[in-house]
Amino acid sequence: MSESARFAEISDLAEFEYLHASSRENINGRKGAEQWLEINSLKGDSDVLFQNLVNDSNYLCVLGLYEDHPFGFLIAEQTQLQGELSVDIREVFVDPEAREVGIGEAMMDFLLEWARSASAATLTSRALPGDRELKNFFERYKVTARLIEVARRL
Repeated sequence: MSESARFAEISDLAEFEYLHASSRENINGRKGAEQWLEINSLKGDSDVLFQNLVNDSNYLCVLGLYEDHPFGFLIAEQTQLQGELSVDIREVFVDPEAREVGIGEAMMDFLLEWARSASAATLTSRALPGDRELKNFFERYKVTARLIEVARRL
């Protein structure tokens, strides 16, 4: 098997910067992207954000690898939900050229294994409206809609 996942390390900064910039380009123009970037996304320049993620024990930064080269990332935050540990996937991205080979699945399996070992009770995340690919990805892991946020431009 050529795909795998692991926690990011400081030495992965250059790869993360490239993937993070690609993730922002990838959502450009998608419905809900502007609101997500303003309200829900993790803020800061890629290099500062990455260093903060790697050094903050409340965050998990997982890299998705194909033949040991990073092609994706998953950022999760440990939170509390109804008094129990919850893992909130804040961002997930796989380079469009590397999709369909199992990188996203490797990251999700890695995260789920970690979450179970940490006795997490729930897993949460978000998907942009119309992002059928991400919605289907989450549903394969039985992560389904529990709240739908609505908005209207005035």
